[in-house]
Amino acid sequence: MHKLGFYLENTVVQYLRDALAKAKPPTILVHAGDRGLLREIRQQHSPNCFIVGRMFVELGQQTAWLDSADPAGRGRAFAETILGYDFGYARERTPDGRLLVDAWMGLNETLRGPASFANGQMDVETRRRAAALDQFQVAFHGRLKSEGLAAVAFNFAAGNFTRAEHYLEFFPRTLETYTYLGFHEYGWPTLMPRPDTETAALHYRACMEGIRQRYGNHHQVIITELGLARMYKYPNDPAGDVGWLYPGETIPEAQYWESLKWYNAELCKDSYVLGGCLFQVGHAGRWQTFRHLGQDNQQQPILLMDKIATLSCDGNGNGNGNGDKTDLLRRVHAARATLEPAAGLVAALPDRMATLQRDLSELAAAVAAVRPDELLKRAEKAVEQLQQLEEAVGQLDAASGVTAEQRAAWARRIAAAKTQAATLQDAAQKAAELAVQIAAAEKDRAALAPRVASAAKLSPQFVALLKEASSLVEALGGEPVGPMAPPPLHDVRETLPRHATNRYPTRAKDTIRRVLVHHTVTRDDIPPERLAQALVDRGKPGIIYHFLVNGDGTIHWTQPLEAVVDQTLDSSLNAEGVAVALAGSFMEAVPSAEQIASAGRLIAWLLSTLGLMVADVYGRSELDPRVASPGAQWLAGAKYKKALLEAINTP
Repeated sequence: MHKLGFYLENTVVQYLRDALAKAKPPTILVHAGDRGLLREIRQQHSPNCFIVGRMFVELGQQTAWLDSADPAGRGRAFAETILGYDFGYARERTPDGRLLVDAWMGLNETLRGPASFANGQMDVETRRRAAALDQFQVAFHGRLKSEGLAAVAFNFAAGNFTRAEHYLEFFPRTLETYTYLGFHEYGWPTLMPRPDTETAALHYRACMEGIRQRYGNHHQVIITELGLARMYKYPNDPAGDVGWLYPGETIPEAQYWESLKWYNAELCKDSYVLGGCLFQVGHAGRWQTFRHLGQDNQQQPILLMDKIATLSCDGNGNGNGNGDKTDLLRRVHAARATLEPAAGLVAALPDRMATLQRDLSELAAAVAAVRPDELLKRAEKAVEQLQQLEEAVGQLDAASGVTAEQRAAWARRIAAAKTQAATLQDAAQKAAELAVQIAAAEKDRAALAPRVASAAKLSPQFVALLKEASSLVEALGGEPVGPMAPPPLHDVRETLPRHATNRYPTRAKDTIRRVLVHHTVTRDDIPPERLAQALVDRGKPGIIYHFLVNGDGTIHWTQPLEAVVDQTLDSSLNAEGVAVALAGSFMEAVPSAEQIASAGRLIAWLLSTLGLMVADVYGRSELDPRVASPGAQWLAGAKYKKALLEAINTP
């Protein structure tokens, strides 16, 4: 797990849900207002992250609260506003009892600190407001705590309170009552301290060293705002508060990534830090230049989320940018397998459209040369004349001096001519219809041309993505891992009992997002036929697992990957998950070594085939906490999930 989280002001920004699922942020700061997204985060995107809620208050209003005669009363009133917001969703809990929001911010960047004064000393008015803020924060926290909720203190602008004594002197009651402390850390043009850089990065550490000397391990830290902000180096510049994508001084993504990788490694060194919230991943209007999703200023895709997904903290508390090498190389291969043919298709579109236009033009010219309308009229007239001639010949008799043999010969010649005229008429009709079809095809081609032109503009993006994939391979020191060969599989998909009429719905394989591990709560040698028949007898379409792994390591392929089986009580999990069941009950026992090894090879093959990562493997109970599957020993006790993940990563 890495320590780079998200700051979300706009929760409907494009690609946000994909970023949540990919990077699995450990911390999220979200502006109040989207309980639906919070439910999704808790259920599937990043269930274990620490979520901080923020209710926006203008700076003028914050100052007025501190200048009032009763700042503690204002703190309690603000807590009441949060408790009553949107039908009290601050108290809403998931089925397993966890709050949607773990803690709420109080005031934000409300005070100048000692470091922002020339002599390092706050003036009388600011000192008075600091004392009022201490009262406000304690009262705010107390009201929330009475409802079982938590609060996050401080959240001062970067570079204002930079030493432990700043906090110890002005906010003693806050430090006594709070668990969670918020810090803002920005820099420009990097976060790392360098000769050309102004940075507040790691000020939190200097402050916490002194705070922890007095209060021990009482506090946990969230960097509630984090990133590159040009104003930190140029506070009086007319550009104002702009981020790394400011057109006047754009920071290359590679340079920004260097800062993030370094900062993650530093955060990983401090166990008391829950994470840092990148400002802004869910970006809103004026903060466009701070964005982390979508495209950069050259309309190239921003790939920071893919890079963040590769970060982790190792067992010694150090951050690294490799993650699991085998897993990442497998992911790179899957990305290339998708991108390369798509890139080829997009690159070929202009030539294919030009060929289509040329062919249509040549065909239209050839048809026009035939003059089908005129030819059709002439053929129709010829048929009419021949009909008249045939009738005239039929009226001739012996008195006309024409013999029967002559009349028969003329009739045969007229019939042959009529056949030829009918053939000509049919050809002319088809030529006329072809002319209409060519005109319609040309109209469709003209309508399609702008779309093809737009698609052709994607070529540079495909090139950039493929280049990035190559860079990732180089950084990981290896070639992409190709599709793995499947382990030995006993394919019983077509022979298991199935319901006579009831069928599971189907899906495209590219909609699969995760692998869910289950246990069957049976003997570990139960045959899949028995499981399938029991479910059919209950009205189910068939067995509810895609794969069944027995205790001896035998793997049964029981449902097509396209089948949306009823593996959980959540339809969205069913739609996006592959069900791998381990035969047995693992509330107290654990799977056999053979079972773990086979399941590991099976899941590694699935990840390779579907372009997923090890982070996409879950026990059912992790996402569907209403049940215990795959057993109490999955995450507790023996913690056999760890053994399974190790088996997945074993070549």
